[in-house]
Amino acid sequence: NTYTTLSTTVTTYFQSLDTHLLPQALLLFSPTATFTITTTNTTFAGLPAIEKMFTDFIARSKTMEHRVLSMVVDEKEGKVATQQRYIGELHDGTKMDMLNCNFFGFDEMGRIAEVRVWMDGVGPLR
Repeated sequence: NTYTTLSTTVTTYFQSLDTHLLPQALLLFSPTATFTITTTNTTFAGLPAIEKMFTDFIARSKTMEHRVLSMVVDEKEGKVATQQRYIGELHDGTKMDMLNCNFFGFDEMGRIAEVRVWMDGVGPLR
């Protein structure tokens, strides 16, 4: 895992979600990945659970944008941390503008093995 592959994977992840290309985003994950929202103490374990969570999120979302403000890549440990501003609108008219931090862990094949998300306020993921 190099700086370039790790940072490109994370950038592709956010771009895929923002453009509602869920299949592309899911290809970045290990089949046994976990996705934890630390602010609600919720974990989705395995690709099917992560897919369902994102399918529901995308279905509720009219627009979404993750503006990555900073990214720290640790090649040796295979980890990436990001701070981003999430701006989105749900189909019910709810508008969101919040700061989030994501912490990614990768497996030996460069796939996302773990994501931990901290959200400033009530987030759209559930």
